[in-house]
Amino acid sequence: LLSSTSAFVLPHKVERCSRTTTTTLKAQIEESSSLAKRRTFLKYAGIATGWTLSTKISFAEDGVNYKAVADDIEALVKSDPDKGPTLVRLAWHSSGTYDKMSKTGGSGGGTIRFKEELVHGGNAGLADTAVKWMEELKAKYGDGLSYADLYTLSGVAAIHAMGGPQIPWCSGRVTYML
Repeated sequence: LLSSTSAFVLPHKVERCSRTTTTTLKAQIEESSSLAKRRTFLKYAGIATGWTLSTKISFAEDGVNYKAVADDIEALVKSDPDKGPTLVRLAWHSSGTYDKMSKTGGSGGGTIRFKEELVHGGNAGLADTAVKWMEELKAKYGDGLSYADLYTLSGVAAIHAMGGPQIPWCSGRVTYML
């Protein structure tokens, strides 16, 4: 959820994370052995289920009002406080594959929305709850809002809505496409 690059603290000013150039970032993604293993798994799992994984990557666009997104998430949690812990769980499990040693994995890509990750025992129930709840916001804010940013922001905003501390967060994660 946290980034070592520049970040903002909700509900204050939003800043975009410092990022390398798109070309460099794509090269880093392609070279990541952990990601390559995941993509290989998804590819072969897809063959068995009839879909294929594209190499398309959707980068978050500038112009998303992340404060408004966070406000919408907080309103969702305040309307039903039971949703808060589930959104924190979504953010946690979305980020849970991060490997500190290789600096790979993590929330980038928003891949927790794919069936192959949702069937993992630790993610049980997220498809019909938190992932489903976030689809309405994803549709509202469009392609400029990446799934990865949405899922991590959902945890940050939920903690804040439940009276927790303001947590540093930054935008700029990518969405992997099928």
